[in-house]
Amino acid sequence: MQKTTTLALMFGLYEDFSSLLHSHTTAPELLTRSMAAVLAGTTEAVLTPFERVQTLLQDYKHHDKFTNTYQAFKVLKVYGMREYYRGLVPILLRNGPSNVLFFGLRGPIKQCLPEATSYSTHLVNDFICGGLLGAMLGFLFFPVNVVKARMQAQIGGEFQSFSTVFVKIWLERDRKLINLFRGAHLNYHRSVLSWGIINATYEFFFQKLSQVVLFINFVVVTAFLVC
Repeated sequence: MQKTTTLALMFGLYEDFSSLLHSHTTAPELLTRSMAAVLAGTTEAVLTPFERVQTLLQDYKHHDKFTNTYQAFKVLKVYGMREYYRGLVPILLRNGPSNVLFFGLRGPIKQCLPEATSYSTHLVNDFICGGLLGAMLGFLFFPVNVVKARMQAQIGGEFQSFSTVFVKIWLERDRKLINLFRGAHLNYHRSVLSWGIINATYEFFFQKLSQVVLFINFVVVTAFLVC
């Protein structure tokens, strides 16, 4: 549920913010689309409580404390609303920049692929484009997710800053950059498949819905002219 809602906000709000900024500003399209991506990513952070609970349920240290999502939410409620948003900073640091790169590079990458001449090749190109971007961004922001997971695995107590937790992990992993990417290869392979499907599905429905909207507009205009 959390992933589905997040993706709906990501794609939907990006298109809405892009249209809004484009119609109300004279800034270059690259700038307005980048701003739209950042705004969409920032708005996604409203769903931080769901990601917070997901992290707790996936942490083996809490397997004996929680059996379901409702129970995890109930336990966090005792600590107040702020506890639901523990780990918000790394989510904001990840969502905005990753959205800018995803939406900004999606077009150029697709243009580098062989020209699609059929419906099926369009789907394949969209899958490849989404898979490559998902894998690249998943790998690039992997250390940020490591810090986020560490912050969100804590229940109650002091709210430590992003930099404090990052330094702790950096020292624990022998001050080596490569150690911050431990386990990234598993995330990489998963991202290729999931983001490939996500991007191809989005493009498919976007095209279909666009055709439906055009058809409805045509019917309305035709009916108006006839009347």
